[in-house]
Amino acid sequence: MNAWKRLATTTFAFGLAALVGFSGAACHVPLAWMLGPLLVAACLSAAGLDLRPNENVRRFGQLTIGTAVGLTMTASVLAELGGWLPLMVLSAIVSVLVSCVAGVILAQQARLDMKTAFFASLPGGLAEMGNIGVQMGAQAEPIAIVHTLRVTLVAVTIPSILLTFGPPHFAIAPGTMIVDPYWTVGLIAGGAGFAYCLGRIHLNNPYMIGAVLFTAIFASRGLVAGKMYQPLFAAAQLMVGFAVGCRFRRDILARLPRVAFFSVISIFGLSAVMVGFALLLSVATGLTYPAAILATSPGGLSEMTVTAEILHLAVPTVVGFQVVRGILVNTFASHYYALLTRYGVLGFLQRVFGATDPG
Repeated sequence: MNAWKRLATTTFAFGLAALVGFSGAACHVPLAWMLGPLLVAACLSAAGLDLRPNENVRRFGQLTIGTAVGLTMTASVLAELGGWLPLMVLSAIVSVLVSCVAGVILAQQARLDMKTAFFASLPGGLAEMGNIGVQMGAQAEPIAIVHTLRVTLVAVTIPSILLTFGPPHFAIAPGTMIVDPYWTVGLIAGGAGFAYCLGRIHLNNPYMIGAVLFTAIFASRGLVAGKMYQPLFAAAQLMVGFAVGCRFRRDILARLPRVAFFSVISIFGLSAVMVGFALLLSVATGLTYPAAILATSPGGLSEMTVTAEILHLAVPTVVGFQVVRGILVNTFASHYYALLTRYGVLGFLQRVFGATDPG
């Protein structure tokens, strides 16, 4: 009975989210199909509704968004991305170091042990950081809370801030031709198969990355060109936004209110520093500032990619930065902790900020 009630509640909430997204889009509100459903789901979840969307809904949304991004990966774009690789790696390292400082402060203020605060603060995948953290002796629940808040808050705040820049006159002009429906179905299906293979090797966000890589194979060879059918892309945003908002559950926040409160402060602090780094990146490279913000943001890949796609902000570059950071953080998270501990960096930061936990 509870399962049927949960299904009915989730279906109602999804319908309401779709209505809000449609209304916002009809009023020409930018990012309405992602931010509207996200805010609806977050508010309802925080109010106590038990929203549990099917995982395949989010996955299909990610596959569709990934396919749309892959269509931008022409041969010239891929060649250009190679030159960005050193800066992508540098950005990932900076995010790890800034997260290290944020973790030390979070450990002190939220009364967490250093291991838990460290893996909670890294801008990696929720599942990956939880699993690695537990293996290293950290607590799983605080890590889950912090990462849930990070993905949700950044998905809401960063796009909203970017909209203050006004019309994206600096944008890359989108293609006008719609991709053939048969190609669209084939690319999404092929991306799903590719995503399955990536999932087998435990790559973070395989559905998004798999669809991008699979579609890029055809786009880079000139076999397919154009853009995604807009209603399908809007539906994908709805699916991803709703799934992210559903993570904002009241029961999770209520169990560790101190952790949740100081996590919000930590997340905004981390985001602010990375926004500053984005300014340096923009000045040094000529990449537009809004695109640099998305590229270096500690948010989720899907949400930052949707924002870049909607505002036409150097989508391949943003995806490249986010993917490289995700791979480097999720693959080497335990090694970062070991190195920073071995060379006394964490101990030094704890002394600077007055923390007493030995880590």
